[in-house]
Amino acid sequence: MLKDFDESLSNLKNTSVRVSATNAFPEAGTASVQLLFADGSELRASYWRVTKDNRAVLSSFDHQQQYGLPAPIDAIKGLQEQLQDKTVSDVRLDRETGDLRFQFTDNIKLQVFNFTGYEVWEISFATGGGEYSNYAK
Repeated sequence: MLKDFDESLSNLKNTSVRVSATNAFPEAGTASVQLLFADGSELRASYWRVTKDNRAVLSSFDHQQQYGLPAPIDAIKGLQEQLQDKTVSDVRLDRETGDLRFQFTDNIKLQVFNFTGYEVWEISFATGGGEYSNYAK
């Protein structure tokens, strides 16, 4: 089953992605997102982090936090900006943690976290099938 999952993840290479909010948890520090890949695959994620050039840039935990800035952070808009016009160059599942790791062009990485034994991300592939972060499907 995970072999098929790995193959489906691999099929996301060279695709672009569009980011939108899911509004699953609208309070500060939570920024659930939906990623729609150019091939029609879809990922819903609650906890994530973006790095660029090996430095943390933004995370779902930053959403609506102000941190002494002039205005609160819109983490969803920030993720949209980071991934705009980028394509997936690699994607992997960490079998121990259930985290997904996406590598995009321009040295941008998106880590989708699984902090619990419950479903915190869900992916559906355009070719059929999918998976939950806790492998419940």
